[in-house]
Amino acid sequence: MRLFIGIDLPDKMKQNLFQLQSELRGYGIKGSWKSVANLHITLEFLGELETDAIPVLTNSLIKVASNHKPFKLSVKGLGAFPSFKKPNILWSALGENLTQLHHLRNELHAELIKSGYRLEERPFKPHITLASRPKLEAVNLGDFHAKKIGEFTVEDVTLFESRHINGKLTYIDMFRVNLYKT
Repeated sequence: MRLFIGIDLPDKMKQNLFQLQSELRGYGIKGSWKSVANLHITLEFLGELETDAIPVLTNSLIKVASNHKPFKLSVKGLGAFPSFKKPNILWSALGENLTQLHHLRNELHAELIKSGYRLEERPFKPHITLASRPKLEAVNLGDFHAKKIGEFTVEDVTLFESRHINGKLTYIDMFRVNLYKT
């Protein structure tokens, strides 16, 4: 199974991001748009793992979540990896309590390494992917760079399975744990 750990977004935020995607499509931007159901923030990509990994992963999530309180994040603007001139990914940025988000992700990363997982060592760049392989030629995105999308409270962390069902990429919620530091 192909697994990753992330933050699922509340329905209202997903609808706000869908509205942003619709506006961008209206500007003529083409690409492989993320479905509303799959919008999320990836904390850690795990790759292909056997089902016997799930108990270790869930224990790691429980341990890390117990050290963190819920916190707010804002969503705003647009970015592109690696750049707007040669984009592979079009994304929306996160703001507000990024220090808390980085602490959560870094503790999770360290706990998973301690549990024996080999993880990417690239710097964590929190974002929400809107589209893959976007075609941005001759499109002025100036109005979108600082556009406020909304805010939400991060209350839990989720272990997801990424699976193709009927030819459609679907993220399945395998295990969700609330942040609950008192």
